[in-house]
Amino acid sequence: MRPAEFVRYAPAPARPTFYVDQSLQDLGFAAQFMVWAMRVQWTHIGDGHERSLVVERACNAADMPEGGALIAELTGALMAASSRPLAFPCPKWRVLTGDEARLLAFVAALQARDGTPLAVCDAEWRSPRHASSVWAPAQRLALALSAAGFYLTMPASQEAAPADTASRYH
Repeated sequence: MRPAEFVRYAPAPARPTFYVDQSLQDLGFAAQFMVWAMRVQWTHIGDGHERSLVVERACNAADMPEGGALIAELTGALMAASSRPLAFPCPKWRVLTGDEARLLAFVAALQARDGTPLAVCDAEWRSPRHASSVWAPAQRLALALSAAGFYLTMPASQEAAPADTASRYH
């Protein structure tokens, strides 16, 4: 019987850190796109339950046809799960709000699939009453972003997208 071979795994990319007043220029494309889409959905559609045609067209152009519906669904779930008004400013705002930073961190953790999304989830979103209402749409959006090749990472100069599973072995 041969001894087991030592298998080295490439380190998983570090999860990005999102924080209040972080410049949008410091974010990668996927994070900028998600922030923009959430802001447009939040700002221009009154109660957030209607889909934004602008967001739908942008998602279609980004090869994520279900994205507009997923953004609208997540927006509605966040509104229902929060007992306070959430801070999603005008799409021209140049920095992240605390709510946006928490949402990006949560979706990035869902994309990483490393078992830590609950730790970075807003405490109010974890309540038994709202956990599934926010978790499910956030997870579907994370999967759609990943399927379209959009990973919530820092710009390429700071961090690359997750490596393909086959390339994790040396």
